[in-house]
Amino acid sequence: RSRAHWNVLANQVLFSELAHEPGPNPRYWQDGWDGYPAARRRLVDDMLAARLRNPFVITGDWHSTFVNDVHVDFVDPASPVVATEIVAPAVTSNGDGPVYGPYYGPMIEFNPHIRFFDGDRKGYVRCAVGRDRLQADLRYVERVGVPGAPIDTFASFVVEDGRPGAVPA
Repeated sequence: RSRAHWNVLANQVLFSELAHEPGPNPRYWQDGWDGYPAARRRLVDDMLAARLRNPFVITGDWHSTFVNDVHVDFVDPASPVVATEIVAPAVTSNGDGPVYGPYYGPMIEFNPHIRFFDGDRKGYVRCAVGRDRLQADLRYVERVGVPGAPIDTFASFVVEDGRPGAVPA
């Protein structure tokens, strides 16, 4: 019955599926929503049943940046997109330089719902929420150990009102 324009789920760990290998029985990291697929499915089903206008998942503490389409069924890329998930990188963990890109990078091709990935930069996400759209700016700190280091927007994505799924801004 929510009349909210945007329904935001603030979340600590990756909500979208992340298959670690191809094939009919891929491995998953169990200390996140992949360890609780029935609970994730119930939540997605509840989003649909409630007819939420614009469900949006913002996730932090994953040490990498992801922009994901949240599908009814992650195994079927043709299934409807229910929401968008933006995963913010950790702003300071593990210092500067490549950390998780080499680890998660090879997995991206097995997960067609991942629209964007970066595992090597540190930073945060800045969201501007309006009536017609939500814009997520992916911000990166050039050197996390240097006070006053430059901060840049690496990429921006937009979710339009009534249209789940992020598109580049």
